[in-house]
Amino acid sequence: MKRERTRKKIIERALRVVAEQGFDTPTIDDFVAAAGVSKGTFYNHFDTREAILLAVAAAAADTVDLQLLPVYAGSNDPARRISVALKHFIRMAEVKPVWGWLIVRMMPIVGGPVSEGMREGVCADLAAGKRKGRFHFTSMDAAVAYGMGVLLMAVRMALTGKMPKDFGETMAAMLLQGYGMPRQEAFKIAVLPLPFSIAEESSELSGPLRIAETLEEHPYVGSIRRIRA
Repeated sequence: MKRERTRKKIIERALRVVAEQGFDTPTIDDFVAAAGVSKGTFYNHFDTREAILLAVAAAAADTVDLQLLPVYAGSNDPARRISVALKHFIRMAEVKPVWGWLIVRMMPIVGGPVSEGMREGVCADLAAGKRKGRFHFTSMDAAVAYGMGVLLMAVRMALTGKMPKDFGETMAAMLLQGYGMPRQEAFKIAVLPLPFSIAEESSELSGPLRIAETLEEHPYVGSIRRIRA
């Protein structure tokens, strides 16, 4: 238990360091000092700079997943959930560029989702969509890679601040079409507005993202798993 608390503290403080200094500047010494731990304690949890940055990116991605869970609990349509997730990630990159750059920089390194929770959610929605006849693809690995590629480039575009009008909706529609949905149906889902609570929460974020509770502890997780099953 103490080990997990220490790890969480190091990740939380590392996120603050990245928020203040950017992605490339911080050193391991910066992370150690911010966490108020010894180097030995730090290395008990993370053996490289890349490892702590990956943990920070994973925690940030899981925090966004937790923001989405209440919406997922009210929807049994995997296409709608995937559309909301993509648009929300784009929105988060707009209002929290430090978070966006973490995702952009770490996703190519790990070759896909930056956290296990993110991977499980993507795979579950894709499997549910295929089972319900909403999606049509032959390879789960290829479907995940395609979705992560779209997400990565969409977030990167958002970070440039040069997005065309209705960028999120267009990207969501094209993503759904890539999974085999008819164009008209894909656009009908993609243009649905983000739930008010999510859009408001994104725009009001200030300072570093707080590391949320684990997905296993969240009260919505049970209902999400029943919906996706």
